[in-house]
Amino acid sequence: MRLKIISCAVMRRELRFAASRSPNSIDIEFVDQGLHEFPNKLQGILIKAISGIRSKDYDFILLNYGLCGKGTLDLSHSELPVVMHNCSDCIPLLLGDKQCHIQLVEGRPGIFWYSYGWIEGFPLPGGSDYPEKYRKFYGRPIDEGSREVVEQVLMENYTHLACIYWEELGQKMARSTKQYTRECQSTLCNRLNRNLEYEEHRGSPDLLERFVNGEWDSDDFLFIEPGKKVGFDPLSNRLYAR
Repeated sequence: MRLKIISCAVMRRELRFAASRSPNSIDIEFVDQGLHEFPNKLQGILIKAISGIRSKDYDFILLNYGLCGKGTLDLSHSELPVVMHNCSDCIPLLLGDKQCHIQLVEGRPGIFWYSYGWIEGFPLPGGSDYPEKYRKFYGRPIDEGSREVVEQVLMENYTHLACIYWEELGQKMARSTKQYTRECQSTLCNRLNRNLEYEEHRGSPDLLERFVNGEWDSDDFLFIEPGKKVGFDPLSNRLYAR
């Protein structure tokens, strides 16, 4: 199969790993991470990217996204089927198991997640490089007072900081992810005067490998026929084709 994948850059390394093991012919286009905070902007970028794909060049379009702040709603292609993840965000994809994610969230709903991709390119609470990344992402500086207010508000409902790592990407990257998350935990506990617990979770390529291999016969994935659009049912908290 000839697959065109449009993906959030936060999974750049993980997706490339999965794609390198796929028998399919794959072209990948990456979109800046963090745009779930600006869903209208994300939707516009994805609409433009999808509309530029010619049906003669590919058999399927794959969106390496879930709901992602509702930035994926109403997406479609007039001639090609679109396949995407039937989940809320990228965390189940990094864990590699939707049921594992559901169980973790049900047991400890206040988990703030860190992964190498998020650490690499996004201002995360507690990070020593937060001001630099904040300025790069938002286009404006932030002083220490404002940063403290942002972190207070952002972490108000969180009780755990958890890192996701893939052993498949190497021990050096795993150690770096764990160390950064631990440093953030220590910084936030001191700055916010709160007890935030630390966790580690080994992720798996399983979901992304099935995604790029064309194994879409489960409710982990949403298949959108040509001309159909992505919809969302808030009552069941599920995406659907309409």
